[in-house]
Amino acid sequence: MNKLESNIQTKKSSTKIDIQLSIQKIAIVLVGILFVTNQALAINIGKQFIHEDMRNIVGLTGNFAKDIAHLVTPSSMPFYGVELGLDMSSLNAINVSIAKLGKMAPMQGSNPIQLNSEEMKRYIEIGTEPYVTCEFCCGVKTLVREDGSPTCGCAHSIAMRGTAAYLIKNYPEMTNAEIAYELMRQKGMYFPGQMQERMASSLSGDLAEAKPDIKYLIMNLTEEELKDLQKKAKNSGFKPEANSEMIGGC
Repeated sequence: MNKLESNIQTKKSSTKIDIQLSIQKIAIVLVGILFVTNQALAINIGKQFIHEDMRNIVGLTGNFAKDIAHLVTPSSMPFYGVELGLDMSSLNAINVSIAKLGKMAPMQGSNPIQLNSEEMKRYIEIGTEPYVTCEFCCGVKTLVREDGSPTCGCAHSIAMRGTAAYLIKNYPEMTNAEIAYELMRQKGMYFPGQMQERMASSLSGDLAEAKPDIKYLIMNLTEEELKDLQKKAKNSGFKPEANSEMIGGC
């Protein structure tokens, strides 16, 4: 092979490599675009169904124990579950999902959501309300302190903080009460027995004295549904359908 042929061959090889690199770069960009687009699409779908989801989640059966379990312990994925890749189908899956949610927790997660001053104000308002937390596990009464710092290192509360920040950032149209409701649905999943017993006890007494977690969980009930449950609570010897074991790590 003479020098001219060698140069031509080198140029061909170089051009081939350049084309391959260009294709790889384009593929990487396309993957990134698809990821962002799909996540944005999932969030938009979530926004369309959020209020409908909250209205329809209360489907009472007339069986007091089953209705208490339904109110407190979710049996379906939350509206934001798909976009975050959550899976609540087994104990191991729940633990993985808890870890995913915890990564987003401000001041604590490995990939914390950055909140602006107005968003942080909402985060603190939600997180400093008593019993909107995981007191069954570590005894704390709030998710965060007045400065927004975490009150504990419990995996449950870290997941709740990550969820609160995510919903505030991506679903700004949600009210604080709606976000707290979603957090308390998580609490009902992590502590099914304790929360079902608290719900039954609260319904049999004066609801004005019920703890905030219970008030959020019943906020989507109609007046008629609530009165019916209160009547049954006063005449029922309640045993939770779920055992009182904690789900997920503390």
